[in-house]
Amino acid sequence: MLPVRIFLSLTLLVATILGCAQPYKYPYTIDFPGAYIHPIRTAPPVDGRERFREIFCQLLADDPEYQNEAGNCEDFLLRLSDESPLDKNPDPVPPPDTRFRTLIVPGLFNECFASIALPFEASIEKLRDRGFRIDQLVVSGRSSSDSNAAHIAEVIENMHLDSDEDLVLVGHSKGAVDILHFLVNHPAQAHQVVAVVSVAGAINGSPLAKKYADIYNYIAKDVPAFECDPGDGGAIDSLKYSTRLSWLAANSLPDSVRYFSLVAFTHRENINLLLRVGYDKLAVFDPRNDGLLLSADQIIPGATLLGYVNTDHWSLVLPLEDSWVSETVQMPKRFPREILLQAVLVYVAEILDRKQE
Repeated sequence: MLPVRIFLSLTLLVATILGCAQPYKYPYTIDFPGAYIHPIRTAPPVDGRERFREIFCQLLADDPEYQNEAGNCEDFLLRLSDESPLDKNPDPVPPPDTRFRTLIVPGLFNECFASIALPFEASIEKLRDRGFRIDQLVVSGRSSSDSNAAHIAEVIENMHLDSDEDLVLVGHSKGAVDILHFLVNHPAQAHQVVAVVSVAGAINGSPLAKKYADIYNYIAKDVPAFECDPGDGGAIDSLKYSTRLSWLAANSLPDSVRYFSLVAFTHRENINLLLRVGYDKLAVFDPRNDGLLLSADQIIPGATLLGYVNTDHWSLVLPLEDSWVSETVQMPKRFPREILLQAVLVYVAEILDRKQE
């Protein structure tokens, strides 16, 4: 047994070291298998990465704007250690399927900056010219998911879709959460939806939400940037871990809908300056984050995992390289959002076709 004096000295030394040390940060790596966090009794994800990569890489290679780009497909779509290798003779990319109508639902505060940009806004017109049917469904940027779910239901009810039309809902960030609340809260309108795609969706919420909820609630009414409608003010509270995980545990998603998840994370140097504070705080948990969300929190229970995109939370859907933020983003400088969205819609249509066979 150690003498009391030596024991106390060691205890004091350890306490001093731990008290002065910075929280340990795990090293960034892609040499690990895909992972997710879900409440017990929810369905596990399905791996669809191989076919999605085939489609994305073919579209990237065929696009004249990217044929002379340095690097390759894996600069944009990360390959983790458990992903299967590509088939040397992949199936060709099918043409657009006009039976499906896509609505893109933006995330937190997007309505407040709609005059600047909305998710995939620059890509929509080009994809429409190629035969895709896509529209934006803008929700309240500062309202709770239940409030936005009611708005989504109202919009869809008033769309008067043709009998042969099916809806595909694509949600970025909190938009994906709002869509899930819509499916559960409004089954009468949700029956027209055949697929939901989460793009860097805040499915489990974010550890940052609780930390910043009180600050937001205190200053939001006085910040000039928040000139949009305040809604019910529940946006941040809808993204707390306790709120999201409890909701997922208590609510079963409709079996009639197919679910897909596209995850984003990247190295710190690729995070734009406005998100680096968030990245550093999340890196204490895991450096595989996009500046606002951990990668393991972006997957819908039971969804088909499309892949891991090498970019930050905003660069994934917004053309930041064309703004003043461009100097803060090292790679990828010209992210192929249009190609990514096209690959998502093609993949989803292909899966839905198989379901109908």
